[in-house]
Parts: sequence; structure tokens; C-alpha cells
Amino acid sequence: MENIIINFISFYFRPILSLLVLLGILVYFLSKKKLPSQKFLFYCLVVFSLILIFRSFLLSFLNWYFWSQKETTRYLLPPYNPISYVLKYSWYHYFFEVIITLVFGWLVFFFIKLFNNKFEGSLFYEEEKYLAALGILATGWPNCLIYLFLVLFLGVFFHLIHIVFNSLVRAPFRLSLLYFWLPCSLIVLFLSGIINQYIGITQLNI
Repeated sequence: MENIIINFISFYFRPILSLLVLLGILVYFLSKKKLPSQKFLFYCLVVFSLILIFRSFLLSFLNWYFWSQKETTRYLLPPYNPISYVLKYSWYHYFFEVIITLVFGWLVFFFIKLFNNKFEGSLFYEEEKYLAALGILATGWPNCLIYLFLVLFLGVFFHLIHIVFNSLVRAPFRLSLLYFWLPCSLIVLFLSGIINQYIGITQLNI
């Protein structure tokens, strides 16, 4: 029973949460023809971050509890074993990847915000910093690198197509990644198993 609980929280809870958040925003966008307010997106980002941290603490607590209930594993806990062993185990298995993902996601958030302010909002729409960070939290490390690459690749690709087919029309055109963040995060989320198996990025796993 304990393995079922640990495995569900470890491997299924986060993808389910990510799907609910991303699909919810996408459905809202498709039905309302606009994205949710920046305030709502910011709340989603903060709550998502807090849930990931809480999940790490919960897994650490459950791991400690289940170890204490088994004769074969209780000797891994104090007073038979230094508490540092359990803390290192929890840090490596339940916290490290989450912290890396959170730091990277919030860095991208503030990077987009900083550059957008510097260039007076000409680079990104205001909602993009939230969508980019949410996508990173949803896809996790290291798949978020594939996610960012896919967004940039598709953005440049469609921009080049626009240039080719509209070369005779010299109208101003703004390269926007706004409509790529949500679909790309969902694509990477759905294909995470294939990405981990066939794309040489597993060495970045934490």
C-alpha cells in the first residue's frame, strides 16, 4: 500500500496537476478568446510552486513514516543511523529536482519581465512570462529545456514562413511566442516518456 501512495505522489500527481492547470488555461483561452488576467496567472504560478514544495515535504514525511514501520528499513532512521542520511536521501530524491525547476522557472519569469521592461514591452506580451514559467514547472527538469527549445524553434520557423510568404507585403510584423507556450508545454508533457527514452537529455536528470 505504501508503494502505491509513494508512486502516485512521485510519478502521477505532478503530471495530473500540470495537465489540469495547462488545459484549464487553454480551455479558458479557446472559449473566451483571451487569456486569464495576469493576476490569476500569477496566483497559478505561486500556488503551483507551493504545491510542488509541499509535495516534496509530504514525500519526505511519508518516506520516513513507511521506513519506520518496516523492520528492514527502520534501521536507516535515527537512532540507528545518523539523521543526515535521511535528510540527504530526501534532498536528493524529493527536493533537488523541484528546487532546480522552481529556480529555473522563476529566473525565466524575471528574465522575460526584465527584458520586456527594458525594451518597453516590444519583445513579449505581458502574459508570456507567466505562461513560460508555468510550462517549466509543468514539464520539469530537464524536459523544460526541450520545451523552451521547441517554443523558440516554432516561433522562428513560423516567423520565417511569414517572411517568405509576405515578402512582397512590407507590413510590420512582430514575432510573438504567445501562442506557443501552452501547446508546447502540453506536447512535451504528453511526450515526456518518449523524450526521456530517445532524446539524449537523460544525463541531465537529477
